[in-house]
Amino acid sequence: MLERLGFKEVVSLEEGARKGYLLKDMHHPSKLLNKFLTEMEEEEVDLSTHHTAAKFVKATVEEMPEAVALAAEVFGGLNTIPAEKRTAWLRKNPDIDYLLKQGDQLVGYLTFVPLRPETIEDLLTLKRYAKDLTADDILTYEPQQPVDIYGMAIGVKPGVSLSQKRLYGERLILGAKSVLLDLAKRGIIIRRIIAHSFTPDGIRLMKHLGFTETPPKAAGLRDFMIDIESSGIPFLRAYKEVLKNSLQSAQDQVL
Repeated sequence: MLERLGFKEVVSLEEGARKGYLLKDMHHPSKLLNKFLTEMEEEEVDLSTHHTAAKFVKATVEEMPEAVALAAEVFGGLNTIPAEKRTAWLRKNPDIDYLLKQGDQLVGYLTFVPLRPETIEDLLTLKRYAKDLTADDILTYEPQQPVDIYGMAIGVKPGVSLSQKRLYGERLILGAKSVLLDLAKRGIIIRRIIAHSFTPDGIRLMKHLGFTETPPKAAGLRDFMIDIESSGIPFLRAYKEVLKNSLQSAQDQVL
């Protein structure tokens, strides 16, 4: 450890954050050590575990079987959606599934799906389940066309430590925010994001994202919603500003 080499830790943020060190007999930072730590940070090394930090990436068709297996772990095999169906959805809209990967291992995932309001209502009232949806139900993102998004799933691989689960959850939340900002850049107008859950982790993550809990429409579930237009959540204010600029740019190009 660095302390054994004569260095004293003087800055220690939360897990995964950069640490600063001083030589015990010096009054200025070790340039060598800080250079080393900066390089680790730039390469996205998780300093709390000395592993490469988990990366949030868009899912591919080839990864669907592994993603479905993780979903089955998170939800205990309840209403698992077959990989073939997930693949068909992804071919219809490649911007709905996102994965959190620690090296080659899948440790988390996020699914945001644009759907018609009546389809979302059916899901909330359990008239239909996600596994019943077909590719025809999945909408594509079209610039300047308002759309509602159904937060179908967000989860972290079971069995990891509490601290690791927290880190993975934070990365999923940051990833979800980046997805929405990317849609704003493309001129995608999101009216509402709607979701429901029965798992403690899913409920916790949705609350951290800023969802407002609404009266449930089915027993045993908790419903959540974000109304984009009226929301004052900081990252959604950023979404609206980016969207405004994107729409204005598109209008200027037409003119």
